[in-house]
Amino acid sequence: MSGMEINLVDGWRVVQDVHDLGEQHGLYRVDWDPRQVGRAVSDWEPIDRLAHLQLLFAEQPYFGRALRHFNDHPWWYRLEFRVPEGVAGRGATLRFEGVDYYASVWLNEALLGEHEGYFEPFEFEVGHLLRHDRPNVLVVKVSSPWDTEIVPGREARRFSSVLRQMVKGTYEHCDTFIQRDVNPVGIWRPVRLLFHDGLRAVADPCVVATVVDDAATAEVAVAWPVALAEGERDAEFAVRIFSEPEGLPVAAAIRPVTLRGGTTTLEATLAIERPRLWSTWDRGGPSLYRLELALRADGRTPLVAGEQIGIRTVGLRRSPSETTFLLNGRPIFLRGTSYFPDCYLSAVDRGRYERDVAAMVRAGMNAVRVHVHVENPEFYEVCDRLGVVVLQDSDLNWFHPVEARFTERCVGVFGALIRRLRNHPSVICWVCLNEPGGGQQSELARSQPGPQLVAAARHLDPTRPTIKSSGHPDDPESGDSHTYLGSLDGNETHYTDVHGTTEKLCTEFGFDAPPAAARVHRVPRMAARLARVLPRIGELHDYQYRLTKYYVEHYRIQKYAPCAGYFQFMWIDLCPQSFYGVYDHWGCPKGEGSGGGLRALEESNAPIGILMEHRDGPVALWAVNDLLADWGTCVAEWVVTTEEGEVVARGEARFALGPDARVRVGDLRFPVPPESVRCVALTLRDAEGRALARNLYRDPFRHPPHPAGHPQRMDHELGMRLYWG
Repeated sequence: MSGMEINLVDGWRVVQDVHDLGEQHGLYRVDWDPRQVGRAVSDWEPIDRLAHLQLLFAEQPYFGRALRHFNDHPWWYRLEFRVPEGVAGRGATLRFEGVDYYASVWLNEALLGEHEGYFEPFEFEVGHLLRHDRPNVLVVKVSSPWDTEIVPGREARRFSSVLRQMVKGTYEHCDTFIQRDVNPVGIWRPVRLLFHDGLRAVADPCVVATVVDDAATAEVAVAWPVALAEGERDAEFAVRIFSEPEGLPVAAAIRPVTLRGGTTTLEATLAIERPRLWSTWDRGGPSLYRLELALRADGRTPLVAGEQIGIRTVGLRRSPSETTFLLNGRPIFLRGTSYFPDCYLSAVDRGRYERDVAAMVRAGMNAVRVHVHVENPEFYEVCDRLGVVVLQDSDLNWFHPVEARFTERCVGVFGALIRRLRNHPSVICWVCLNEPGGGQQSELARSQPGPQLVAAARHLDPTRPTIKSSGHPDDPESGDSHTYLGSLDGNETHYTDVHGTTEKLCTEFGFDAPPAAARVHRVPRMAARLARVLPRIGELHDYQYRLTKYYVEHYRIQKYAPCAGYFQFMWIDLCPQSFYGVYDHWGCPKGEGSGGGLRALEESNAPIGILMEHRDGPVALWAVNDLLADWGTCVAEWVVTTEEGEVVARGEARFALGPDARVRVGDLRFPVPPESVRCVALTLRDAEGRALARNLYRDPFRHPPHPAGHPQRMDHELGMRLYWG
């Protein structure tokens, strides 16, 4: 117990109800005894922590037919706990921080209610049900069932054909993104019992910061719903704001309030003079403030809350020729990646987020897209602190029902997402749907729930823009594209086909490549299936490197003409055999051969870059500056050598490089004899001769072919690409 709180995390027991007879046999009853029902139900089995059940019981939680049984039938949880002396007669809130996916809850045989979702906390008032003279019995039924309806048609053959009935994001993919038998289930975040004297917080505070008077002032509006069980109570509501990390007070407001039985929304608006605006690490940095709220009644302070906030403005300028994000009134070029660190969110903690987001920053990323799921709260706190903007997807991906009842459920879960994350300054956009209808502009993209989700987002959070249907560049409410030339578009395309094309904003591109052979061998079954591929993994890492570098530089050369950014797909493999990341599942970069995608990002993704436009030969030299600094007169230098190091061409050019700019330095021409190997070294220097950026191209005019067998060859038992294997 901490203060007036009990953490209900130890002592849980579980049983899987394989005959779906739990209610009939009374598993929720205090005196339930499995011996009374014969062989129909097993005895309770203790677990050592709250996490997804696959992580607790499966020898291999990331693939295998046995995993399917975790979701064929519901699980029941049981916990016996005592309440301490001195809390008799007090109110109590039973709070679940995360249950995946459907939950029914009983306390001392009373059904408290049901819940749908996996990331949203939910709670019940239980003070009147608690026993103080003997143990209390908490029972939870949890299920995450399989969807079995299959969508017919050509698009369904290319993409996952499962019609998803849960608002749960990426699972059952059938394209090896997540193996077909993985469907997380269980109580996976803490359960708490919070005592109160009849006055409690109903929800987290909602904080809206508005910049006024040309950023001379910021108005911070706070709304905090609290509930009083009965009667009337006079109180004092205090709000204070402190700068971070200094802890200096910058604003305060205190006012009397009268609370009456039911819910009261406490409101206050504070002004901060000359606010420090939150921005990305490369555009001024993530200035933060600490908001502290307190409600004082009867000489005590029964309720307190705290929020970390940032003050900034965000917008999305969208037209048939433009999809540009604005941060603090300025266009911002997004250098981003997609993130889904593990298919089991209970396997990820703050330390993992710190590691991954810091690595993104080192690789030049200023943006991340959380792909068709919701991360743990700690992830968004890390992005706030490190200055990385977030495009937040909903859980709706590919095929789903369009009837009104399902839409109502979608709006409810999506609304919970927005309420949970809207105080984070790093979150700059809500993505309502991902590739509805399998990636093509279709009736599914135009019909519900798309418009309803857009309306819900605008109602709950008018401060942020929405993308209705990610992957639909011609939709006026969307505007972003997903481009897989030379990758998932099949063997008939090559990554150089992107040359000469234009995109307004690319939120997906990339190529999946296995980990290094030494780490593949950590999973013997995976290594055996890839036996023919392992000796040539360097070729796949090299192709990932070449494709990633070519795409990144292609988009940077298009900066604001019309491209406003890109999101490489994706940062880390979310399980050992899902190979989309530039890091493998164990956190190691894919560095065989010439090096994988991480090396490409390190060379071409920094805020300042010097780039060579090329295809089968050199075309032009470009410089890009995503910072707000004006570098004045700069010098671009190039040196061309043979494979043996003999210099065959060199030169330099002077030009002006202003803030947030891209400059075509000039044509780049030198002979490239057939079958010859050329290396091109570029350096960008400021007027003082200091190197601002370097770039190196090894044999850039002989492009590796699209690997044979990709993307069609795959093993669905493992959920894994086979390439030519």
